[in-house]
Amino acid sequence: MCDRRIVGAVGFHGVDWVHRTTSIGYWLDAGLQGRGIMTRAVPALVDHALRGWQLNRVEIRAAPDNRRSRAIPERLRFREEGVLRQAERVGDRYLDSVVYGMLASEWPPAPGGQP
Repeated sequence: MCDRRIVGAVGFHGVDWVHRTTSIGYWLDAGLQGRGIMTRAVPALVDHALRGWQLNRVEIRAAPDNRRSRAIPERLRFREEGVLRQAERVGDRYLDSVVYGMLASEWPPAPGGQP
């Protein structure tokens, strides 16, 4: 919260316990973007999913032209796995989604535990 208003959110979309996977989504007010807030928040969720819950896979999706949103999994060394065509409906149009994945065997991606 900033000035008593919600300025962002990060969380799990749901957990598939059978396949031991989850996905993470996030949103941040445009005025607070570019400060590394989500780059610091998202690893905590990834770590909780892969170590705490012992899941095998975490996925993040973003629109191809949303460079700021895509920069987060790229900075965290998620692997870009492909593009799902017209995977998300926004208003009256459909948008593609770039899919990024991180496996438990790949996390943490850098020495010292922080990406």
